[in-house]
Amino acid sequence: MDQLQPAWGEAIVEGSLEWSFIHRTDLVELAELRAAIEYFDAPVVTRSLDDLVADFDQPHAHPTHHAVVGRDKGGTIVAYAWNHITPPTQHRPHVWMEMGVHPAWRHHHIGLSLVDWSVERARRWYRHIAADHDVAPMWVGCAVDEGSRVADDIIEAGLLDAQRWFFDGRRGLEDDLPLVIPPVGIELRPYASEMCEEVRRAHNLAFSTRIGAHDVDAESWQASITRADCRPEWSWIAVRLGEENRVIGYAINSEIMEPDTGERIGWTERFGVVSGARGLGLGHALLAASMNSFQEAGCSGAGIGVDTDRVNQAERLFGDLGYEFDARMVLFGRSFED
Repeated sequence: MDQLQPAWGEAIVEGSLEWSFIHRTDLVELAELRAAIEYFDAPVVTRSLDDLVADFDQPHAHPTHHAVVGRDKGGTIVAYAWNHITPPTQHRPHVWMEMGVHPAWRHHHIGLSLVDWSVERARRWYRHIAADHDVAPMWVGCAVDEGSRVADDIIEAGLLDAQRWFFDGRRGLEDDLPLVIPPVGIELRPYASEMCEEVRRAHNLAFSTRIGAHDVDAESWQASITRADCRPEWSWIAVRLGEENRVIGYAINSEIMEPDTGERIGWTERFGVVSGARGLGLGHALLAASMNSFQEAGCSGAGIGVDTDRVNQAERLFGDLGYEFDARMVLFGRSFED
């Protein structure tokens, strides 16, 4: 099978364009392609020239081996793929795929070939580093707008699976707020700094079942709690009666100032319930308590950034609380051992 694939030094994706590995001199034109794609698609996440330059200059990135551009007969870049690799000595290697095709060229089905190329390129890189280092299976993935052309190409290629969904929910606070009703045997408490480490452990435990999730270390957690916009005094934790030192749920909140209107929004930054306490209504109670804190502080709205591997269940929970949702992003991924 390998002999049918382009050699490592060849940048061949498909036959309708002229392909080459990316060079620094291509970045300005690549940024122009990104601008055209974003004008047409209006994606949730955008990419500027500064972003591209920063990624190109990462010491471990080696984009001249992991990114390609496709040019039309006039020499204009109309498609690209870029595999963002982790340092080769990292025990759990990851490859984040990025790709795009100019809207005028999408009828050539170039995107499907870009998915195939990106995954195969990642697997070749993995085999290369695995020959020199003891590494865990490699995760390959891509986060894109749900329903976008890239998402459709990934689904059609069948090489990656939908693993997680990301979206924002917002609601006003002028109407009656949901009642705060903790489950029997569970108490909600205002966040206290002495519980910081227990809340971090609960967060890591709550997300431990999510594919692709990583533990948050103590330093990163402390940095997030002490940010200027974090509002520990609006935040809540949940404990079982009789086990008051073990956190089983949490809602860590912050404040956002809307630049256009000056409105103050209470934003739930981190939210989770450990697996043994799910299905009891605890998440509902934590968010309801947070909304009451926001309202008492004079906020006009509540918001939350959702990260879930059960999208329908999450939409029911947050929808029942009055949140309305923005466009969703979906994380496609898969682990490979060869």
